[in-house]
Amino acid sequence: MSSIPENTAQQADQLMTVFESPVLTEWIDYNGHMNDACYVVAFSQSVEGFMAKIDLHEAFREANGVSIYTLQSMVTYLQEVSEGETLIVKAQLLESDSKKLRLFLTMFHAVSGDTLATMETLLLHMDMKNHKPAPFLAHTLSLVEAIQAVHDKLDIPDSAGQPIRLRRPKK
Repeated sequence: MSSIPENTAQQADQLMTVFESPVLTEWIDYNGHMNDACYVVAFSQSVEGFMAKIDLHEAFREANGVSIYTLQSMVTYLQEVSEGETLIVKAQLLESDSKKLRLFLTMFHAVSGDTLATMETLLLHMDMKNHKPAPFLAHTLSLVEAIQAVHDKLDIPDSAGQPIRLRRPKK
């Protein structure tokens, strides 16, 4: 297992923690480590953690008839993790506009600091009464803009925006 480079570790300290949990028994697969789908479960809960940071918690969503939908996600699995080990997920807001968020989540091992997985996701703000995309409400937008201003100063992860492909020798 390799630890994250020092400059990446320093940057990770500047990101916001959006999820922390031990690896649950029900997350373990037939290979004895965390199932690939359960990484996505943890990342999904991390998106909810980010939503709380911009006050899009359940009470606000219900009171204002808004929510967030996931449009696209890309998960990269880097290392195995076992039952009982603690995960920490940190978020970096790569881009945002009046309706959308491009969020990069990095899952770390809480003890070793190893990077276990990443997920890049595109999120859309929704008016739940009409089931249509809608601009963020002013309060939410102000929080998104404040986070974006801080995260704009961070390096963009090398794997952000990368497509899935096989690397084949050029002919």
